[in-house]
Amino acid sequence: MSFQLSILKILDGQTDGRASLEVIRQHLAVFYTSGQEWTGRMNRLAERAPDLDIFRQKLVVREPGMWNITAEGRSFLAILEGRGAANEDIALAEPSSVGLTTGASAPPGS
Repeated sequence: MSFQLSILKILDGQTDGRASLEVIRQHLAVFYTSGQEWTGRMNRLAERAPDLDIFRQKLVVREPGMWNITAEGRSFLAILEGRGAANEDIALAEPSSVGLTTGASAPPGS
C-alpha cells in the first residue's frame, strides 16, 4: 500500500493534480532510490490505511495517458498526514471501504 500512497503524494504535488504514467514512474524512481526516508515515511502512512485501493476507492482516476488525484483523494491524504483540522476525526476522511487505524501514527511532519 505504500506504493499507492506514493502515487497519491506524487499526484497531490502536481499543480493540477495530474501526471502521465511516465512522470509518475520518474518520481517513483527518484523517491525509492534516494534512501530510506521516503520508504519509511510511506510505510508509516500505509499502517494507517491498510486496505487502501486508490483506484477502487476513486482517490485516483485514470484517463488516457494521464492519472488524476480526485478531491476525495486530496482530502484523504491531507487527513491521513494530519494536515486536517486538529480535532477532525480521521474516520471522516475514510473512503467508504478503507479502514484507517489510528494507533502507531507517525509524529507530525514525518
